Amino acid sequence: MKRGGTISSSYYSFIPKGDLIFRESSSLINVVVFSVENLKHFVEDVLGGKVEPYMKSEPIPESQGDVKVVVARSFKEMVTDVKKDVLIEFYAPWCGHCKALAPKYDELGEKMAKEDVVIAKMDATANDVPPAFEVRGFPTLYWVPKNAKDKPIPYSGAREVDDFIKFIAKHSTDGLKGYDRDGKKKKAKADEL
Repeated sequence: MKRGGTISSSYYSFIPKGDLIFRESSSLINVVVFSVENLKHFVEDVLGGKVEPYMKSEPIPESQGDVKVVVARSFKEMVTDVKKDVLIEFYAPWCGHCKALAPKYDELGEKMAKEDVVIAKMDATANDVPPAFEVRGFPTLYWVPKNAKDKPIPYSGAREVDDFIKFIAKHSTDGLKGYDRDGKKKKAKADEL
């Protein structure tokens, strides 16, 4: 093979001419498994945007609670495109630590329901996780600031509701309505009483 020139036909001599065929033993039908022509059409379709990429994803939930359930097909809409800060938990349904965290995370969702923050979770065993989010164990949590969606921050703090609130209050882009930057509940103003 020459650089910048044509490829020698002997260079790819391992590719058989014609189609690779196998015979299904149960029906004795020949099935085309691979052909250079099929590969060429597939590559053209991929490059032309005609092939939808495969994505492992659960169905998008029809309804949502205070903790938003994110799946691979809704990740862009619910995490990267939403104009809010997001705290997302990547969990596994069989994980004991995840099960222990669940009621605390639900309580956090309730407490943050009126804030400009999304509390979300994703089953990382049933959905493809975007490459920017490295999941090495369960649960794995990330803070995704609304003005820096391409720079998720791993959460490594304690896992009590108050600890989450302190973290969110400190890192929220615009501050919280009900909590100061230290995570302490704001006192109600006289006109709100």
